[in-house]
Amino acid sequence: MGSPRVLIVGDVMDDVVAVISRPLRPDTDTPARIERTSGGSAANTAVWLAQESVAVDFVGRVGAADCDRFATEFRSAGVSPYLEADAERTTGTIVIIAQGQSRSMATDRGANVALELSAIPEDSLVGASWLHVTGYSFFHHDHAEVMSAFVTEAAHRGVGVMVDASSSGFLEDFGPERFLDLISSARVLRCNEQEAQILSGSVDVDDAIAMLATRFPSVIVTRGAKGALVWEDGSSHHIEAPHLSVVDPTGAGDSFNAGILAGLAGGASIVASAQRAIELSARCVTQVGARP
Repeated sequence: MGSPRVLIVGDVMDDVVAVISRPLRPDTDTPARIERTSGGSAANTAVWLAQESVAVDFVGRVGAADCDRFATEFRSAGVSPYLEADAERTTGTIVIIAQGQSRSMATDRGANVALELSAIPEDSLVGASWLHVTGYSFFHHDHAEVMSAFVTEAAHRGVGVMVDASSSGFLEDFGPERFLDLISSARVLRCNEQEAQILSGSVDVDDAIAMLATRFPSVIVTRGAKGALVWEDGSSHHIEAPHLSVVDPTGAGDSFNAGILAGLAGGASIVASAQRAIELSARCVTQVGARP
């Protein structure tokens, strides 16, 4: 039997990242360092995970004109791609304004909203130790219940399921209770502090994680420079973040997810996996762009 594989299903984006050193000025120019890169939360996690020497299958949907380009990029990064080509929609695009540890994003989901899961080979799910999906695959999907059914099927087959809540703004638009119901089969929920507050209805992060832990076996809440909280088996663990100078926070959560999945796929505990995730995320935020 080969090494444990991880199946990642979700978004692929073209990123335009503008890093600014002063507040954005309305109606005039603001100096910026701008880079154009490939992105998408799920796609970024797949690439980071492959860098950790984990076998990764990735399923997503892009504009037909970009299918070969993205497939080549994924293979070069060590990821096995299974991409649906959309003849009508273009590849999703996101414009990111990054300043220090904060960022704002303008998002066009593009072809991602029509992901059909038809590109998933049967043996990818059969051979997977973990499945990772993000909230983005639910928020704007034409049929969010299809994603929910897929997550449930994977869990019933004994595949560990990890879900990243992804976006506080989109969670509010979508409805937190609806989202929690759709991902109820997940074994691990990963969210940031603001997302945890929205999902739980509590402004206190300790209360928020305790409430979410009544619905999922493991909950991880990332808190930026404050590190991360991990809840498992009735107790909370704090993982310290290293002190460093943040260049661009884009992809911090995606690389963190990869660290968690790398640890879990290798048989590590959730706490040990979170420590690995913190270290990987620290590498990500000291560079421009969301991928290694």
